[in-house]
Amino acid sequence: MIATSAILDEIGQLSMAELDALPLAELDHLIRQVSEVRDTARHYEAALHSTLNNRFAQQAQQLRQEAGKSTGTVRFEVDGYMVVADLPKRPEYNQVKLKEAVEALRKWGEDPENYVGIEIKVAESKYTAWPPGIRDLFEPARTLKTGKPSYKLEQIKTGEIPDAANDSHFGGGV
Repeated sequence: MIATSAILDEIGQLSMAELDALPLAELDHLIRQVSEVRDTARHYEAALHSTLNNRFAQQAQQLRQEAGKSTGTVRFEVDGYMVVADLPKRPEYNQVKLKEAVEALRKWGEDPENYVGIEIKVAESKYTAWPPGIRDLFEPARTLKTGKPSYKLEQIKTGEIPDAANDSHFGGGV
């Protein structure tokens, strides 16, 4: 196992200018070490939360039952600590049955939007496969946003260069 705090301290001591000046091989090495630290920390955190669940799940469930609920937050004291045990609701709805219920509301003369939020989603893979006329119909409703940029470093092995979206600018594939 790597010295987790040592690598974080090492990176923390570097200024942005120093980080910017590092060779890619060193950046790659540091990124891999930080990823390992993150993965290890997540593993340990999951083990610790599992321990809390093993210790307190039964007591928390009993308190929820006494309060007449199956989910939610309960609090209880143990050894000078206030344990806050939350079991959140995660409802899921069958989309076909929801559509049927919305149609039933319409037949009753009700406006479904008074009861449910209606969101129409378009999968990008479907959008790009549509004929131009259909795409033109939906284009005014479409806004293309981008996510946070990300980068990863992959050391090139001799004779092995993966295709990229801009390869045509360099005389490569695509």
